[in-house]
Amino acid sequence: MNNPQFSIIIPTYNRGDFIEKTIKSVLNQTFNNFELIVVDDGSTDNTEEIISSITDDRLRYYKKKNEERAVARNFGIKKAIGKHITFLDSDDLFYKNHLFEANSFIVKNNIEVLFQAYEIISDKQKKQMLFQNQNINKLLITKGNIISCHGMFLKKEFAQQNLFNEDINLTASEDYELWLRIASKYKIYHNPIITSCLIDHDARSVANINKEKLIKRKELFLKYTLNNQEIADFIGKQKNKFVANAYSYIALHLVLAKYKKEGLKYYIKTIKKYPVFLFKKRNFAILKHFVK
Repeated sequence: MNNPQFSIIIPTYNRGDFIEKTIKSVLNQTFNNFELIVVDDGSTDNTEEIISSITDDRLRYYKKKNEERAVARNFGIKKAIGKHITFLDSDDLFYKNHLFEANSFIVKNNIEVLFQAYEIISDKQKKQMLFQNQNINKLLITKGNIISCHGMFLKKEFAQQNLFNEDINLTASEDYELWLRIASKYKIYHNPIITSCLIDHDARSVANINKEKLIKRKELFLKYTLNNQEIADFIGKQKNKFVANAYSYIALHLVLAKYKKEGLKYYIKTIKKYPVFLFKKRNFAILKHFVK
C-alpha cells in the first residue's frame, strides 16, 4: 500500500489465543487507509501459523528473536510507512470507528500527538478511561500511566525521533517513560470518544508478578524519568507526589500478590514521601488488602 494514513504496530509474544481476534479488529475498520505491522517477538506457540492464515494486503508480518516489546515496537516504527503511527497490544481490540475518529480529529487539528479514549473490560466490570476537558500532560504526573498504547497516535517522523526505551528491565513501564518524555515537550491532545478496549484477563493478573522484577522496574523507571532534565522540570513541584505514586503502585501490587512484608515497606515509603496519600483512594485499597 502506498502512503497509508496510519501504520498500526502490534508486538506479540505467545498470544495465539488472542492474536486473530486482535488482528481482525484492525482489518474490520471503517477507515481503510492503513497498514498493519505485526512484530512477532520470538513466539514459540502457534502465533505464526494463525497469522499466516490471514490473507490481507494491508498486513505485514515479521518474526524476530525475543527482545521484549519496546524493541518490537521500535522495530515496527522503523518499518512503518504511514503518516501516523499507533500501537495495539496483541490481546486488545480496536472498535470499528477507531481509525475513523482518530483521522477526523488529526485532520481537523493538525497535531503531532493524540490520545484517544478507551475502556478496560474484564469479567467483573467495564471501566471507561476518558478525561474530558482535562490536561492529559498534567494527569500523567498526578494520576500515573493513564494512557494505553492503543490510544496514542504519533506523526511518523515524531515517533521515529521518540522511540521506546529498550532497557529490558524497564519492560511494562517503557510506555509510561516515553509518554512522559513526550509530555515534557509537547501537548498531548485528547479525543474523548471511546474507540478501543484493553482486555483484562488472567494472564495480566497481578497475582503472577515477580516481586523482584516489579521493584526493579519501578525504581528504574524513577531513575530514568527523574534523571531526564526535561521530565524533571516538567514534573517540577509535583516530584514528591510523582515518586509516591510509583511507591504506592509497588505497595499495592505486592500486597495484592500476598507479599505483605515487602508491600508494607513501600507503603511506609509512600507516606513519608507524600503524607497526603493517607487520604487517597489507593491508600484505602492497600489497607483493605493488608487486613484480608
